[in-house]
Amino acid sequence: MERVLVTVLAVVLLTESVSAVAVIGPEHILIEDKSSANLTCVGAGASDTAEWMKDDQVLSPSDRIEFLADNMTVLIDPVKRTDSGVYRCTLRNNVTSETANYSMTVNYGPDVRILGVSSVEEGSDILLFCSTESLPAASVTWTVNGATTGHSELLIIESSNRTHSGTYDCTAFNSVTGHTASEELVLTVTGKGGGPGLGPGEAAGITVAVIAVLAGLAVGLYFLINHLKNSPGPLCKLPKPTKNNENRNSDVQEENELKATEFKHQPQRTSQDTPTPRRERREQHLYENYNKPHVPRKAKPSHLPGQVNNLDLAKQRRSPEHDRPSLPPRPDNIFKNDSHVYNTRLT
Repeated sequence: MERVLVTVLAVVLLTESVSAVAVIGPEHILIEDKSSANLTCVGAGASDTAEWMKDDQVLSPSDRIEFLADNMTVLIDPVKRTDSGVYRCTLRNNVTSETANYSMTVNYGPDVRILGVSSVEEGSDILLFCSTESLPAASVTWTVNGATTGHSELLIIESSNRTHSGTYDCTAFNSVTGHTASEELVLTVTGKGGGPGLGPGEAAGITVAVIAVLAGLAVGLYFLINHLKNSPGPLCKLPKPTKNNENRNSDVQEENELKATEFKHQPQRTSQDTPTPRRERREQHLYENYNKPHVPRKAKPSHLPGQVNNLDLAKQRRSPEHDRPSLPPRPDNIFKNDSHVYNTRLT
C-alpha cells in the first residue's frame, strides 16, 4: 500500500501543470467571403486535450470549420459575418487546466435598402431612410435625378412640389471591404386631388395651345362678320311651299270648317233640360217640436149588465174630495210644449 502511494506522488510531482495558455489568431483584416482564419491554442506544460467554444457554445466542425493537430488549431475558410465573436480554448491534463480567449471580427457589407413611400401629395414632406448593413459603418450619398442631395441616412424634403418627382438613389461605401452598393426609388409627387401633377413644360404647352385656339376662333369670327355685312342678299331664305304642302294645308282647312258646322247644328241645352237637384230632407229628432194633440183613452166597460165589479165598489166608497175632476196622465214622451191641460174625466 505504501508503494502505491509513493508511486502516485511521484507521478504528480513529475507532471508539469498547464500554464500560459493563449490563442493565436490571424493578424490581417478579415473580409467576408474573401478571407480565412486560423486559430491555434498554445500553452506551457503538458496537455492531454483541447476544447473550443464560441460565445459560450461548443464549437463543432462543419463544411467551413475544420480542427487540426489534436484540436489545437481551428481553420475557418471562408469566414462569414456570423463567425465574429469570442473564441475560448481550454487545455487540460491530469492535474490542471487553463483557458484563453480570442475575439475575432469579420468585416462585411454594405447591404443597402431604401425605406419610404413611392408617392406623396404635393405640399407634404418627403421622408426616406437608407438602411445599410455594414461593418464598419458605410458612408451614404443621396442623389435625386442625378444631383447629389445629402450624405445622411435619413433624407428629409419639406413642402414637396412637382419638381421633386424623380429617381432617388442611395449609394453606400465601406472603406474596409472596398465594396459599394446602391438602390434607387422612383418617387411621384401627386396633386392636391390625388392625381399626378403637371410639370412646368406641360403646363406651358397647354397654355400656348389654349391661346392659339382662342386666337383662331377670333380671326374666324371676324371674317364671318365681314362676309355677312358685304353680302347683298338676305342672310337666309325660306324654302317655297311645294304642292304637297299646299294640299296638306287645304285638307286641314276643310277639316276645321266641318267641325265648326257641326258645332252650330248641335241643339242648345236649356235650363229645363237640366234636372233639378233633389233637396235632401233633414232628419228630425224623435221628440223635436212635438205638437200632436193628446187623444184621451176610452174607458172600457166596467162590467156586464147585472154584475158588480171592484171598480164600482171603489167609486161608492170614494170621499167627496175625490170627486173633483182629475187630469189624465201626461205622456212620458213629451218634453216640449208642456202648457196644454186636459179636462177629460174618466167615467
